[in-house]
Amino acid sequence: MKIRIFNRATWRSGRGFTIIELMIAMTIGLILVGAVSVVLLGAMKTSTSRERDSESQTNGRYAIDTVRRSLNHAGFLGVSSLFWPDEPYGGTVTNVCDTAFIGKLSRRIWANSGSNPYSATCIPTANYLADTDVLVVRNLSLNPVAGPYSTAAPVAANFIAPATDFVAGTIYFHEAYEGGQSFVGTAVPDLLASSKQPPYFDYRLEEYVYYISPWTNSATESPQVPALYRMRLDAGPAMVAELVASGVENMQIRAGQMSLNTTGTYFEPASVSDWDSVQAIEVALLVRGATTEPGLAGLSRTHRLAGTTVTVTDGYPREVYSAVVQLRN
Repeated sequence: MKIRIFNRATWRSGRGFTIIELMIAMTIGLILVGAVSVVLLGAMKTSTSRERDSESQTNGRYAIDTVRRSLNHAGFLGVSSLFWPDEPYGGTVTNVCDTAFIGKLSRRIWANSGSNPYSATCIPTANYLADTDVLVVRNLSLNPVAGPYSTAAPVAANFIAPATDFVAGTIYFHEAYEGGQSFVGTAVPDLLASSKQPPYFDYRLEEYVYYISPWTNSATESPQVPALYRMRLDAGPAMVAELVASGVENMQIRAGQMSLNTTGTYFEPASVSDWDSVQAIEVALLVRGATTEPGLAGLSRTHRLAGTTVTVTDGYPREVYSAVVQLRN
């Protein structure tokens, strides 16, 4: 007969977890899982916030760059600088902003302070965000559509470009060094008959009206996200609305003028009496995020835009983008 003797110490060391030990282990595990979850949630929130900031910054940079490039081209007249008196286009333009200024290239820029001057024409009141400025820029296309044309060109006696070079319903300028004249489509005027000698060039007329809209896609969107829009002269001829960048909430303009023996001074658009003497434009854009940030709600913040201050207390993050552009044309 065999007798087995169990060592109590060995038996105790080989047993499993007690219920208390198991509960302690589970508690520690839950704490670790909770800590990891908090870290992951925080990282996700930070990543989302950075993505929103990146989108807002991209919109702001693109918007200010678009306005800057327009101002750099303002007043470009192709090969001629002799548009006195002006040769504005006298035909019909659908949705025209101001009939007196289509093609009036001597007025290369113009701005309006804090109100919508085109509420009855091209920018309905519902499409305009109150207390923001409006900027108008005019010029010819940087490159000629066609030309130069001379006596050697295989075209008609008045040395015009072939009809295939033009787009129907588009306003162009047919010009020589002594001046030019506007036309639509292929109805090229005869400059030779007005004693303007070749070579001749044909440029597309460009006109932009920048403004702030209270919404990006439509007035029914919720929540509404403001945006920088522009009316652009297009084929038709017609002025058409074009989205520049979403999130732009405000635009403020100041015009720089310099007189003899004085330093340059910047004025609000309403104080400018002679836009031909304006030598620089300061433009400032206030760009707003699409969603609120919890830490900003109720916090008063003041932003300065081209001499104007804007104070906000909502939870939307904002940044100011500004540029000073010297008018060279």
